[in-house]
Amino acid sequence: MEQPRATDLQRQIDDLVAVVTKDRTDIDALVTQADETLARITVNRADIDALQEGVTLNRELIAELQSEGVVRREHTDQLEKALTTSRTIGAAVGVLMASRNIGQEEALRVLREASSRANTPMRELAEVIVTSRSEN
Repeated sequence: MEQPRATDLQRQIDDLVAVVTKDRTDIDALVTQADETLARITVNRADIDALQEGVTLNRELIAELQSEGVVRREHTDQLEKALTTSRTIGAAVGVLMASRNIGQEEALRVLREASSRANTPMRELAEVIVTSRSEN
């Protein structure tokens, strides 16, 4: 009678060891995914910082051209809007890259196609993506 009980206990121990081993494997996979996501976020943050630097340089150039009389105020307003739009689209591309684990070109293609399907300007769609991301 004692033998079946020991066998039963050994089976339970073996089952628990199997569960713990599977859980450890799952945890390792999640840690790897988290590390990869963090790496993508770091790359995207660097891309966004580079875009911001470009916007700053472009604004300085516009101000210089305007002060020299090369660019009129109306044109400056148009250029400012274009820079803001470019930055928003860049941020939306970054969000798509991070959320879908895709490259920059693929993210831009996804944004273009969604804009076309929704018959919505890319700028407006990008604003929705960036705004919804910042609210989460």
